[in-house]
Amino acid sequence: MKKALNKAFGFAMRTLPMVMATLLVIHTNSTASLANGQPTPPASLKKYRKF
Repeated sequence: MKKALNKAFGFAMRTLPMVMATLLVIHTNSTASLANGQPTPPASLKKYRKF
């Protein structure tokens, strides 16, 4: 049981940076949209889209 928990925790820690980066891009793309009143994204947004 302890071995399985260690493997699951290790997998979660390895995938966390990828998941957080993906969520950041999704959030910024949905915020900077025409529907929310911001038709052009800010210039500082490009540094988050370099994957």
